[in-house]
Amino acid sequence: MILRVITIAVVYLASVSTLSAGSLHIADDGLTAGYVTLAWPEAKGSSFQLELKSEHGWRTLYQGGDRATTLTGLSDGSYQVRLLSANSPAVAEDVLTFEVRHHPLGQAMAFFGAGAVIFIILLVLLLRGSRNTDHISSVTSGRSHI
Repeated sequence: MILRVITIAVVYLASVSTLSAGSLHIADDGLTAGYVTLAWPEAKGSSFQLELKSEHGWRTLYQGGDRATTLTGLSDGSYQVRLLSANSPAVAEDVLTFEVRHHPLGQAMAFFGAGAVIFIILLVLLLRGSRNTDHISSVTSGRSHI
């Protein structure tokens, strides 16, 4: 049991260390849904530039004074981003690498199917409850008071 806890802790710490580069880190991990929120709250400076590495070199994704941004619509694959500041240039350690791997289609369809079943059950229960309430109110309104 203790070995299992230690193994889980080591795997967790290893994954956390790969999710940050300097002051740039993943704040919201939606990598299985195709988005990621990157944050740099402790970065020095007032203006930042976030860049994404592509086959043609580094491409600017964001430029401004905010300390976080969300990248959406990401396809499956490996991505590298880096943060530049007017006060400090980027170095090799400041590159953050992450992997986007969407849920398999079968799993997504299972989630959709489960949601549809729950929706139908709730709809049936609401309609039944509404009919029972109408029936009870018609029975009680038909009684005369003595």
